[in-house]
Amino acid sequence: MKGKKRVFLGILAVTFLVFTLIVLGILYVINRGRIELYKYLFMTLMIFVLFLMALIVAVIGATFYVVVSKKSNKFLSSFIANFLDLFYPLVVFVARVLDLKIEKVEQSYIEIKNFLFNKNIKRYASQDILILAPHCIQYSGCKFKVTYDVENCRRCGKCQINDLVNFKEKYGINVAVATGGTLARKVVKDTEPKVIIAIACERDLTSGMQDVKQIPVYGIINERPNGPCFNTRVDVQKIEETIKKLLNGG
Repeated sequence: MKGKKRVFLGILAVTFLVFTLIVLGILYVINRGRIELYKYLFMTLMIFVLFLMALIVAVIGATFYVVVSKKSNKFLSSFIANFLDLFYPLVVFVARVLDLKIEKVEQSYIEIKNFLFNKNIKRYASQDILILAPHCIQYSGCKFKVTYDVENCRRCGKCQINDLVNFKEKYGINVAVATGGTLARKVVKDTEPKVIIAIACERDLTSGMQDVKQIPVYGIINERPNGPCFNTRVDVQKIEETIKKLLNGG
């Protein structure tokens, strides 16, 4: 398992381990004091914590199994994905407390989700594929806005909207540019894709992946040579490789 994948699961495991040790310490003190009511209350809490710890061990074990297994397992992949979504806010909170970079947690989350995506990839028709890109990938000085229609692109080559339109024409897939989450959700609703290749920053990708749980999403983090949300770029080779995988079933 690569380093990025370990970040998310590692923070989660350490969090529950520390929490369990704290509860055990409290239980020990209460048990010595013979405070019966609190004793039973904390015993109930301890059982709950142990259940969560067992769940985390199961998730980590399932993740390693999926990593080393050559076969896809949709049940385990779905189990892991739902678990990640459920505890994502907790992991982010702990990362903030520990003064860790949230961006690292987001990258770890995206990498695990992409790994599960690739593990269970299947063949899709071209019209069922949607590339969803952020508006900041367009050249900031361009007067031809492509937010509602990428066909407005004049192919000047100053940004990579041209590459995305080329993919649309070459493979017959859907391509859309959104200014934010609300418009992105509208595009998904109108297009009704069966799979999405999403391009965005770490924060927007993690948010989008959690919003669209019913549709498989492959996330590609954009490049920001000019800072966030301004003339961003993306690895078009990775996009094309992903398109080919989806059209060929892996």
